This record gives sequence, structure tokens and C-alpha cells, in this order.
Amino acid sequence: MHRRRDGFTLIELLVVIAIIAILAAILFPVFAQARGKSRQAVCLSNLKQLGTAFMMYAQDYDETYPMCNYQAPGTANNITWQYFLDPYIKAAFPSVVSNSADKRISIFVCPEFGKTGDGTTSARPSSSYGANAYVLAAFDVNRPTSAWGTVKSMASLQAPAQVVLLSPHRGNCVWSEGNDTNKGNTGSLPNCNIGYVVARMRHNDGANYLLGDGHAKWFRAPTPYDAVSTTGVAWRRSLAPNAQAWFWED
Repeated sequence: MHRRRDGFTLIELLVVIAIIAILAAILFPVFAQARGKSRQAVCLSNLKQLGTAFMMYAQDYDETYPMCNYQAPGTANNITWQYFLDPYIKAAFPSVVSNSADKRISIFVCPEFGKTGDGTTSARPSSSYGANAYVLAAFDVNRPTSAWGTVKSMASLQAPAQVVLLSPHRGNCVWSEGNDTNKGNTGSLPNCNIGYVVARMRHNDGANYLLGDGHAKWFRAPTPYDAVSTTGVAWRRSLAPNAQAWFWED
């Protein structure tokens, strides 16, 4: 005669728990990677829509890109590229960029905005994409007038499909020069370059960029993230002629 068993033994419970733990260890990284990929896809979609807005703006202004930053004489506030593009996006981006602090405004925000290599964040998630100052030009009192530059036209770019328009940024500036020498501590305004350097690994060890012809693409960041890039997105074309894209067509 067999005795009826009404439950599990301790050994059986431990085996079940061990199996669940093993499955969790296997699946959780997969789920995290899938989540990261979905956020990367949303970011890429944002940039593609911003690219369309750039192309529409250029068509309305003799194929010239907007300024990335402009401070009118006698005023204390900057007007930025987001505001110039807003008529084509209808997101009600404020004319004073500081008024966008803490706000997540439409497609101007990367889903992984808070992810940076050095762990820093900014109070402006709507500035999580930074414009290329060599193409859009920054007319800013915080930047020396010798570095203001000239807003470029589409026709003036030698290789528009490889010139950066928008890059990842931690949001402390609305532009950067892509200057990653000495960990971004160089250029006409180092903090703006550092903001780019620390953000260029936010999507699976790389980041999405908008290029001069309006298309968006993911590029791998250097290892470590604050190293000088020579194969992905480089600061100057002459210094990295074999790079896939660059900020400055010198």
C-alpha cells in the first residue's frame, strides 16, 4: 500500500528554485537588450523626423540650414535650432531654451537621455540632441566671435551623407563641435564638447546621428567612450580620413 504525498519535498523545491534562477539569469539580459534596442529604434525615429524638418526648413530658406544658437544683440536669451524647426514639428518648443528645462518635449528627447558615460545628467532632456556647430553655426555670447562660423548650405557640403547635423548630447548645450581630443576638454567651449563625448554610447555601445542629407544612422562609440574616435564619427575629416562620418570637413 502506497502512502499519499500531499506536497513537494525540500529537495524538489530547491531544484525548482534553482531552475527559475538559471532561467532568470539567462533571460533578464535578453530582455534588457531588447528594451535597449526598442529605445534605440525610437531615438532613430526621432532623428529621422527631425531630419525631415531640417530638409523642409532648408527648402524654405534657399537650401540653408538653421542656426543652432542665436542671441540677438541686446538680449539675454538664446534662440536655438529646436525653436527654428518647431514650425515643422508643432511641439511648442519655447523661444527661450532655458524654459525647456525639465521638460520632455516631443521628438527632441532621446528615450535614453539620462544614460551617459560619466553618470552625469542635465535638466534639459529636450536638448538631448546637439547640433553640429561647424554646419549650423553658434552665434552665442558664451562663444568667442572668432568661432561663430557661418551657417552652411546643403550645396556647400562635400559629402552631406557623412556630415553630422545632430549628435547625442547630455543636454547642457544645444550644440557641440564633436571635438573629442583630450576627452572633449578642447574647442571653443569645452563643456559642450564634453556633453557630446559622454553621451555617444547611450545605445548599445554607440549612438544615433542625423546626417546632412536628412538620414539617420547608428554609429559605434570608441572604447572607452572618451577616447578619440577615428573609425566611427570623427571630429575632423583630415585627422581621420577613413572615418564613416565627421563633424568638420576640413
